[in-house]
Amino acid sequence: MKKTLSFLIAILFLFNAVSAQKNSADIYAQIKKLGVVGSVLYIAAHPDDENNSFLPYLTKDRMYRTGYLSLTRGDGGQNLIGKEQGIELGLIRTQELLAARQQDEAEQYFSTAYEFGFSKSFDEALRIWDHEKVLSDAVWVIRKFQPDIIITRFPRDARAGHGHHSASAIIANEAFIAAGDPTRFPEQFKYGVGPWKAKRILWNTFNFGSVNTTNNTQLKIEVGGYNSIIGKSYGEIGAEARTMHKSQGEGRPRRRGASYEFFETTGGAAPVNDIMDGVETNWNRFNAADIQDQINEIVKNYEIANPSGSVTSLVKLYRSIESLPASTWKQYKLAQLQAIIVDCAGIYFEVTTQQSQVFPGSQLATQLLVNQRSNVNTVLEKIILPGKDSITKQQLVNNQNVQLDYKFNVSDNTPISQPYWLVQPKSEGMFNVQNQELIGKADNDPVFIAAVQLNIEGNSFTVKAPVQYKYTDPTKGDQYQPIAVVPVVEIKYDKEVYLMKSDKPITISYQKTNHLGNNEQINVVVKDTTDKLPTPANALYRKTIQYDHIPTINYFPSATTKLVKLSVKTKGTKIGYIDGAGDKLPEALIELGYQVVNLKASDITKENLAALDAIVVGIRAYNMFDFLTDKNDILNEYIANGGNLIVQYLKSNQVGINKVKVGPYAFTVNSGRRVTQEEAAVEILVPGHAVLNYPNKIEAVDFEHWVQERSTYQAENIDTHFEMPLSMHDSNEPASNGSLLIAPYGKGNMVYLSLTLFRQLPAGNAGAYKILANLIALPKH
Repeated sequence: MKKTLSFLIAILFLFNAVSAQKNSADIYAQIKKLGVVGSVLYIAAHPDDENNSFLPYLTKDRMYRTGYLSLTRGDGGQNLIGKEQGIELGLIRTQELLAARQQDEAEQYFSTAYEFGFSKSFDEALRIWDHEKVLSDAVWVIRKFQPDIIITRFPRDARAGHGHHSASAIIANEAFIAAGDPTRFPEQFKYGVGPWKAKRILWNTFNFGSVNTTNNTQLKIEVGGYNSIIGKSYGEIGAEARTMHKSQGEGRPRRRGASYEFFETTGGAAPVNDIMDGVETNWNRFNAADIQDQINEIVKNYEIANPSGSVTSLVKLYRSIESLPASTWKQYKLAQLQAIIVDCAGIYFEVTTQQSQVFPGSQLATQLLVNQRSNVNTVLEKIILPGKDSITKQQLVNNQNVQLDYKFNVSDNTPISQPYWLVQPKSEGMFNVQNQELIGKADNDPVFIAAVQLNIEGNSFTVKAPVQYKYTDPTKGDQYQPIAVVPVVEIKYDKEVYLMKSDKPITISYQKTNHLGNNEQINVVVKDTTDKLPTPANALYRKTIQYDHIPTINYFPSATTKLVKLSVKTKGTKIGYIDGAGDKLPEALIELGYQVVNLKASDITKENLAALDAIVVGIRAYNMFDFLTDKNDILNEYIANGGNLIVQYLKSNQVGINKVKVGPYAFTVNSGRRVTQEEAAVEILVPGHAVLNYPNKIEAVDFEHWVQERSTYQAENIDTHFEMPLSMHDSNEPASNGSLLIAPYGKGNMVYLSLTLFRQLPAGNAGAYKILANLIALPKH
């Protein structure tokens, strides 16, 4: 167990120390935290489900070791900052959670559950997820983390809001019991864990709008305090962490003043005065009062202007803790303490390269830098680089750089930079991770790790750092990114979807990149969808995702494209597109043969719009951009003059604090009205409507093989001018006709579309292309 725990904790603490040394106030806070041995594991379903104001209260006020277990990576939601969906969105939200944890200093964990889309019931969620496997994952994380208490964000019933939320609470409460049962998941024990029984499990009740689950009989604690060491309240830190969820538009104001959290006991001994009632949270729990005394003395004598003055006492403390019997807390505190000693000694250590990528069999040139910015007695004993150990025995001198250039061969067996949960094909609801020791980890470990062995005040410490790609941006300065290990050969098709709209052959093109040379563009003439594309077996291509608030993401899906054969007729030539939260409608329009004109706020004038046959508005655009509400009269005039305005779904009826204005006739949207069963029957209410007949006949087959859901954020309170040609519903729910609204207005047509064409088009669904073509071709009046 010692090896596993030591590796986990070393990665957690020491890699975070690479980007910047802590300032003196941060070091002081970390020394105080050495004296606390309480731990909390918070469990919910998705990125952004965590209570962002409560976590920094736990980590920085109570100073507990705190973790957040998100069962999913948020793959099934929508993206407010780009076009990524599905797995790619999950990759973004993984990094956003890690960015949030950098703000609140909690740890981040995941299960192998895949967020397959919105789920209305916990039984559906637990059926599509592998209930027993997700439970095993949660038990594994509990047994490794060993929390004193567990807290859930949601209840186990409908008050949770939807199925994933309530399912996360069910899993957490089952895992609370199963983790302590030696007969449950005993196969985990060979990996160094044992049964673990937390003191209690609590539900962190909430007041979300119309749903208030708090009451005065529950345990109540104040969490909005101001931390003078940090210079922020926990509400302010929480807002900064919450704002990292940018793909969900979760930017929040910094809260100040008193704030309360409420708790209901769902298992274990109920607390009376505090969430940690009955839990010893100092070193007395290990009969180590002398260690508590040492920490108190170090805190008392700490000099804010001279952190290095505490190094000798901290090293002595390290030796005292090292003498204790093996335990999770011992390993955790030793790693924590080593990081503090390194920071107090003023040691900066990085290993960088000017290469953003390598491939197996290539070379990587690196630059190592060590600088001690204090007079602490430190000897650089050894430099440990991939394939090389160099014994130096060099005394470090205050503010003098020790530098080393080193080039090493990248092994032919080096795995590519594939996120571990994507190595194997997934099922509908689960990632397939074969290595038990990877379960729970937020991300891959760095590909290349370097280390230095330092003797600080007579004690040896091994300090690790990832080898990172470093460059200087002219506007941002020094930038650090992970190194990508890429396949020797990559293949990328020019398009995700190719349409064969007739029996004529089409040309499919792909780029073949050989990192040894011979890069080429390959064109293949395809006569039918059954033709086999001549790409190498197991070929991969690189997808790179870049946003300023997270590290660059590289992953490698299979090199494939979708070839869709359909007979589709189109009317019109020039289509305007207004970007929203990110969808791939423009690509689909181009593939159908339209000319697409991207419209910005300044482009929405009577003169510019007159040349367009139709305008398609991106998902959630009205909730993101107030210019659409401001220019509603211009858009209505465009419709009246014969244009077709197709508005994809709204998330709410607001843009900021104002009411959205959409089109000439009123309707509202309801976030709770959606059809999540992609196979739900579609009833034709108005069979003669043009949208179902012109220029393409829409039939039942066109609603087959849809992915994730039918419809989202349906309309209600609908003006009588709208016709609603379709009806659908999930099992055991009443029928709803709010997924497609069409109203003639003047010579043109206004459309509200909550059918999820934005998901179906990239998936290559033929029916979705036909529906889109018919919406654009709605006849003039």
